[in-house]
Amino acid sequence: MRALLLEDDYAFNTLIAEELIRLGFSVDSCFEGECAINAVYTQQHDLYIIDINVPSFNGFEVLTYIRERYANTPALIITTHSEIEYLKKGFALGCHDYLKKPFEMEELMIRIHNALRLSNPQQRDDRLALSQGYTYSLITGELYYHDILVELTRIESLLLRVLIQNIGNVVGSDTIQNYVWNNEEISPSTMRYWVHRLMKKLKSGMIVNVRGVGYRLRKL
Repeated sequence: MRALLLEDDYAFNTLIAEELIRLGFSVDSCFEGECAINAVYTQQHDLYIIDINVPSFNGFEVLTYIRERYANTPALIITTHSEIEYLKKGFALGCHDYLKKPFEMEELMIRIHNALRLSNPQQRDDRLALSQGYTYSLITGELYYHDILVELTRIESLLLRVLIQNIGNVVGSDTIQNYVWNNEEISPSTMRYWVHRLMKKLKSGMIVNVRGVGYRLRKL
């Protein structure tokens, strides 16, 4: 999953980003509104976390732009403002939740999970069945084998997510590189290494290597 984080305080931005990465998100961090709008224009995200008082375009303007393009993607506002007018405006513009600073990281993570759950009502009570015994939560990004959690690294989690989003279809190496490594240059052997690691945690044959093109996840 990919998150867009708009927070102009560098230390706080870094702290939140680290927590999101720990949850398996790839994070686009912005410190001013124009950066966030450009990120929304160029990349689809699974979650938006938006501070209101930021340079250039403020958080409300960014949220308005987001809702013009993506009506239902979870968006959380974080702010020092406690006035009811700000709260009303945030929800009127389409935010899923509103956190007043300061707050504990644990509270933010709980609210993120809840926003993701509410934005996927068809997935609230069940998981996507992948193969015999394997299920995957589209809400939390967790993999289970006979209801036992399968431990995944951040890279393995992102790999599985992008394959599941395109299940049954071939996902090109360039698409995988962009989603998992945020377009960072990596060698083909590095990608093969991580795909092989993920293969070992799934049923044999679920991930197919389409030589010279990419990889495909299939149900068995």
